[in-house]
Formats: sequence, structure tokens, C-alpha cells
Amino acid sequence: MVTRATYRFREHGIVPDPLGLPDHQAVCVSGDDTECGADSGLLQDGDALARWMFEHTRDTGHLRFRAAQWGYALVEPRAWK
Repeated sequence: MVTRATYRFREHGIVPDPLGLPDHQAVCVSGDDTECGADSGLLQDGDALARWMFEHTRDTGHLRFRAAQWGYALVEPRAWK
């Protein structure tokens, strides 16, 4: 018995998820020998992140942060041509 298979490969693309709200996060990287490592956690908006960074600087004198905005993406199949 011979089994035959037909494979149809589809191309996919990555698009922003319109329903996903971005998260913001910062980690304090101040320090001479070791980084502070204080983490804001995920925050819902840039203003909340800025407040966290300002308060951390006020409380510690630390000025250097690694900051990111995390977005959401979808993988969607591309339409056939």
C-alpha cells in the first residue's frame, strides 16, 4: 500500500494585536559593582512608569534604568495570491 501526502505551506506574518494594551516596565541598573535590580513590575501606562522611576530616584539617588514597552502581536496566515 502506497500512501501519498500533499502538503500546502502557508506564509504567515506578524501584526500588532489591536486588542492588547501595552505594558511598561523598568529595572534599575544603577550601581558600581552590582546593579540595584529594583523592578517596577508591569505597569499599564507610561505615566505610572515615570512616577515609579522618579520615586525610586528620589528614594535612592539612582539615575539609570533599563526601560521597555511590551506590546502584543498576532501571527496571522497571509492571504493566498
